Parts: sequence; C-alpha cells; structure tokens
Amino acid sequence: MEYSNEVLEATPERATKFLTGMGAVAAIRTAMADAGMTDDDILEGRTLLLDVLAAPRKTSAPPDTDDARAQRAATTELDQWDEPNFARYGAALRRRHPDVYVYVFKDLAPSTGTAAVQGVATFLTRLDALENGTDSDRAGAKQSDKKAVAFLATRGLDKAERKRLKGLVDVALGPTSPLPPQAEIPETTRRHEALSRLRGWFDEWSTTARAVIKKRGYLIRLGLASRKAPQRKAPAAPTEPVEPADEADATDL
Repeated sequence: MEYSNEVLEATPERATKFLTGMGAVAAIRTAMADAGMTDDDILEGRTLLLDVLAAPRKTSAPPDTDDARAQRAATTELDQWDEPNFARYGAALRRRHPDVYVYVFKDLAPSTGTAAVQGVATFLTRLDALENGTDSDRAGAKQSDKKAVAFLATRGLDKAERKRLKGLVDVALGPTSPLPPQAEIPETTRRHEALSRLRGWFDEWSTTARAVIKKRGYLIRLGLASRKAPQRKAPAAPTEPVEPADEADATDL
C-alpha cells in the first residue's frame, strides 16, 4: 500500500505512543494478546521503529552565518548610537564651532535601520575631511576645522572611537559570506522503506486494537482516540419579569 509522505512521517510518533500505551496498561496488553499479538509482534514493532529513527533524513542548510549575524548586530549598534550622540556632539559644535556644526550636520539627522548606517558613515567621513583638510571648499578653515575635531576628541569622539565606529560601518555594509556548501543527505530509499514497513505494522495492530478494545480511555492512551472537549451548557433563556396587577384588577379579585 502506498502512503503519503505526511502519513509516513507521522507514523513514528504514533507507533511510539501505541507501544508505550500498550505496555503501560496490563488490560490493554491482555486484550491484544487475546487478539493474537505475541511478544514477537511487539518486538517487531519496536525494531521497525528504531530502524526508522536510525535512518537518515534530508538536512537543510543552516539559516544563518556568523557574518550575517555580525552585520545585523553592527546595524543595530549604529542605530542606537546615532540619536544620542548626534544630539550631544551637535550641541557642542553648535555653541563652540558653529561653522563646523553647519558643515558636519548639513542634511544629517538620526535615522533607523540601514539609514542610521548611512548617517554615521556620513558623519565620520565629514570629520575625516575636516581633520585631513581635504575639502577644497574649506581650504581657508583648516586650522579651525582641526581644532573642532580635536575638541570632539575631548568629549569622547577620539580616534579610537571613530575607528571603532568605522569598523561597525564596514561590517554593516558588508560583504557577508554566503552559506557554506552543504553535503546534502537525500531522502533515502532506505528511510522511505523503513517508514512504510513501520506503517504496515502500525495499521495492522491499531486496526486490531480498535476492534477489540472498547474502553475509550484505553484507546486514548494508545493514541487511537482523543479526549472530547467539554461541552458548555447553553445559557438559560432570560425570564420575562412578572408585572404587578393594577388596582382595577385587584378589586376585581
């Protein structure tokens, strides 16, 4: 008999429950023995089950890489860094080096996600240009620009911190390595055959159990029945209030 893959893959769990349930209740074992199930039949089921569990299954590729995790972590860290630090360094420059503030923070504001990576990269690139004097538009302000960058270093944005942030930008922008090649283990003929044999055994003896065991609790223990959901009582219909008799009716009584 041909079974679907879904039916076959559900069989090991069902067979396990069937075998353990039968061994746990002597009355079930007795009923099955009366129906012809010997110890050898039980050992056969156990052997078939263990054979299935030992058969290889198809493996899927890992869903992630170390590089990808590092990239997400770097993006998150830059996202958390830009808002408080843009605010504090912007406030310091706006008061002490207003022209540098305008240059550094032109069209620059805290962002989220990948936009935060771009924002921090822009911020660092502009500081490098100020420190190295490479922006031709600020040729006459090289000394004051260097002083502004040095001033930021006293507030914690020194070369080491800028290097650390650049490292995070580099990681966030990639590249990241692809998933490593996987030595795929195909869904083997052996496993399919083992599942089919186990299913044949299970069908024979589960059908027998349904025929000879009538107690629902025993069938539930074998995994051949499920507990009934408790039924809720329907709410009682509301009773109509009784109106008091009026005075005319009272006198008529």
